[in-house]
Formats: sequence, C-alpha cells, structure tokens
Amino acid sequence: MKRLSLLTSLLLTALLGGGCASTPAPAKPYTPADTGHAFLWEVKDGRGRGGTAYLVGSIHMGREGELALPPSMEAAFAKSDALVVEVDVDKADPAAMQKLVMELGRFPEGQRLSQRLDPVTMTLLSRATERMGVPVSNFEPLRPWLVSMVLTVTELQKAGYQQGHGVDRAFLTRARGAGKDILELETAEGQLRMLAGTPDALQDLMLRDQLRRTREAGEVLEQLVAAWKAGDAEGMAALLLEGAQDPTYRPVYERIFFERNVQMAAGLDALLAQPRTHFVVVGAGHVIGPEGIVALLQKQGHTVRQLPRTATE
Repeated sequence: MKRLSLLTSLLLTALLGGGCASTPAPAKPYTPADTGHAFLWEVKDGRGRGGTAYLVGSIHMGREGELALPPSMEAAFAKSDALVVEVDVDKADPAAMQKLVMELGRFPEGQRLSQRLDPVTMTLLSRATERMGVPVSNFEPLRPWLVSMVLTVTELQKAGYQQGHGVDRAFLTRARGAGKDILELETAEGQLRMLAGTPDALQDLMLRDQLRRTREAGEVLEQLVAAWKAGDAEGMAALLLEGAQDPTYRPVYERIFFERNVQMAAGLDALLAQPRTHFVVVGAGHVIGPEGIVALLQKQGHTVRQLPRTATE
C-alpha cells in the first residue's frame, strides 16, 4: 500500500469529517431547502459571564471555489479572539502521524483483513474495490477502520475534493495570518487512537455501513455541500444521521458522532465561561440533530440561534 503515505496528510483533515461522506445516502433524492441562514450559530453564555461562541459546521474537503464563505461567517470570524477547531492539522508532524497510522492501522504479521471481516462485509468490499479498479488484496494488511478512511479519501480525491478547499482549512490559514490563538477540541493522535481502539465488531459494522451506500462518496458530498450552502440543518441531519435510526448501525453513530459531541460540548461550555469570543469550526455532522452540539448547548442553558448569511451586527 504505497499510496498510504500519500494519503496520510489527507487523513488528518478528512479523518472524521470523511466519515460524513461514508454515510449511506437516503432513498429519496435530497433537495436543499434554502433557509437564508449560514451554517453558523451564535452561542451566548447562559450564566451571565459574557462568553460568546460562533459555531460553524464545516465541510472538511471541497472543490476549489465551491465553499464560498457567507458574509455573516466572515464578520463573526473578524470579531472573534480565537479560533477553535477539532484538530489543528498544521501542528501534526506528518512523519509521526504516518508512523502512527502504520502502527495502529495494520494487522500483525500473519493476519489478514479477509480473516477478520464478516463475510457480508468482505463481499461488499470486494465489489467496491472491483468498481474502483483496485485489487482487494491491497487492503488485506489493513484494519477495517483504515480501509474505510482510505476508500473514502480515494473516492473524494477522484471526485475532485481536496483538503485545501475545506472550511476549516480556510479559517486556519486566516487565523494564522491574523495572529489569532488557535485551540483544539481534539488531537490528530487522539482521533486515530479512538478509531483504532474501536472494538473489532464495531469496526466491521462501520465499514459495512459505508459499503452499503448506493452512491459514490463524491455524490454524497455534493449533497452535503448543497445543504451547507442552504443553511439546511434539518436536511444535513437527514443526510448524515439517517443510519442512526437503524438499531443495527446505531453503535457506529454513537462512536463517531454522539460520544464525541458530548465531549466537544463540554469543551465549548468551558470556553463560554471566559469573557472572550471564540470562533468554533467542527464537522457539520457534530452540530446537527437532537444529539448534536447545538442541542447539547441549549440543554446546558446557553442561548443559541442560527445566523443569516448576510452580515450580522
């Protein structure tokens, strides 16, 4: 798998945002409902301490010029004291991350993927790699979580999506240029270890959930981008979280989204206790739905409202 080294830097950005694109597309075609809003929420501290956060649901990978930032998002960033991201990919040492991916993502000598996967999952993988023109034997040394990430990133690259055109990348570049503080809610190593520490049966289920899609990852991401542009949080939730309603696949969403949402919301709650303004960018899948960060912050007593695309006061 020589290609693995070329994908390592992309894995740092697409790691769990790419999981969004792995979600099976709904049976019905998605038509975005233009809400007039940005994918941006203003959060005011509910304890009267004066903290404010602007919360952006990000698309981690994009095509050049596709994810134009609305005026309200630009204005909110300009008046923020610090940028908060899931992972600051510029801090990660690519060589160290590549070494960690190889350590965590490969089976011990003598073990193979086909020996560990459920036959149903293995059949789906064989079909997927055949469509891609890649021998399934290339994936034999890799654990299921890494197979999932490599497949997703490969498909997105093929569709023209790149990490350099994602929303979080745009704000990381601007924050460094403006000299703003940059804070992380998670770390690249932590994300990798979380995936690698997922029980084998759940890794199998995660990969099967991805492989049962009827549409290519690029096509699914096109729909996510449309929802993002329309500010359609309900539509985004339908696209990303539909599988969570299936008891079989619910544990996948618990691991990838809901457990981490609780941790991120706790981190933002602590930041809101400070009399500062934080601009927060996390994957769109973490923001939406009844178990998303917006809902969790509201339950904690904070005042949350989605902002229009036009510039705010």
